[in-house]
Amino acid sequence: MKCILMGSPGVGKSTMLCLLVFYAVFKQKKNVILYRKLMKAGQSNCLVYLGYENDQVKYFALPECEVSQAKEIYKALKLTQEVWLMLDGFVYKDIPEGLQTFKLLAASQQVDLKSQERDDAYCLLHPCWELKDLKCLGQQLKGWDEDHVSERFYYSAIICIVDDALALMSNSANIRSGITQVDRLRRTFIKDPNIQLNFLAPDAWEQLIDSEYAILTLSGQLKPDYLCGIFNWAKAAGHASLAGSVFELYLHLLAADNRLKLYVSQYALPEARKPDSPRHLNVKQLHLQRGRAKWTGTATNYETDLIEWRDNDNFVYWFPECHDFPNIDSIVKLKLESGKKQVAYLQITTAKEHSFDEKQLKTMNEIFKQEQTDQADPPMYIVVCPDVESCKRIVLKPANAVSGAIKENIQLFAGYYKMDSDISADGPNNHIPRKKVPAPTYQMRKRPRSN
Repeated sequence: MKCILMGSPGVGKSTMLCLLVFYAVFKQKKNVILYRKLMKAGQSNCLVYLGYENDQVKYFALPECEVSQAKEIYKALKLTQEVWLMLDGFVYKDIPEGLQTFKLLAASQQVDLKSQERDDAYCLLHPCWELKDLKCLGQQLKGWDEDHVSERFYYSAIICIVDDALALMSNSANIRSGITQVDRLRRTFIKDPNIQLNFLAPDAWEQLIDSEYAILTLSGQLKPDYLCGIFNWAKAAGHASLAGSVFELYLHLLAADNRLKLYVSQYALPEARKPDSPRHLNVKQLHLQRGRAKWTGTATNYETDLIEWRDNDNFVYWFPECHDFPNIDSIVKLKLESGKKQVAYLQITTAKEHSFDEKQLKTMNEIFKQEQTDQADPPMYIVVCPDVESCKRIVLKPANAVSGAIKENIQLFAGYYKMDSDISADGPNNHIPRKKVPAPTYQMRKRPRSN
């Protein structure tokens, strides 16, 4: 049977293929042709033969070997002996006639075998490295510290390679396609590597972008369902920073689609309970106004944008056009039974602890101060968590800033979200332009990689 060894670029498929060549020759006494298709400019395909003649090992190599020449060599050797053909770097559907009877193919592209092909071929996954694997290898073999490994994982490749791939992206449809530039961004993982059969079962594989740098760069082009899948994977795999960034983007899009539900409880000071123990929640649902979202403003230039957003009743959700806005991630207009106006500042997080900036909150309040009359209630601050349990345990720091805000009657809440399953006419996309916001470098990123 044919075997197709699949995996993301750079995971070591070619190395594995070369090791299997030696195993087949010296352990199983097979004659093997290895034919590699090289993609870089100025490189030619190359061919290596390793086998036996009169019980003696025979070897030859052609550093430059055209497809026609490789086909002739393979055809000639098959006439006199059994020979295994192993291919590297070829796209399965584009393998030239005459080389299609290979024994093993290493390919980066997704391969969808037709039903009639499954009788004599199967796919095997070489899964992508996870962060914990790279930490172990980097620390033991290279002496890298944890921060250096985390920086490499933040990009999930050499930064210029990621940038080149991102430059080729045009829309979210391309991201989920099988084209080459996308395969440089997506990685393929196994849902449960402890089950051996999962390496042979495509329905047990997950394909997603695990580069936080790429996710942030593509933030204006990804859809909520795709972000939700990445968030769940990152959370389960323990990639805290990636989970945090994706969770924030996911909630922005839910809110923009009028599908965000918020549930909150008054924030309790940490000293009022034991460390890391859950707080009692007295939960209430906040009713959000329905309307359009506005994606404008930066960390240093936002006041005019917020005033325009505040005074336009058509817009009900605002989030900044940057990845480094201080203290909050977005603002939402609430729908009160009293008919008064009120906004809520949202700080979106997956961490157990989060920093709180009382001074920045007061600066934001100045923008909404004129509305704090009989017709409007003062803004509230909500730290939004992914679930109820996280909401029970979240801690805002430093404690003195939190205590000072509470003493000044600033409303602080801990909350969690739910997705509204109803999709209305003012839902998907909701007039938000698909922008490209440059991602920060690792040193300038907003969230550290911590729990």
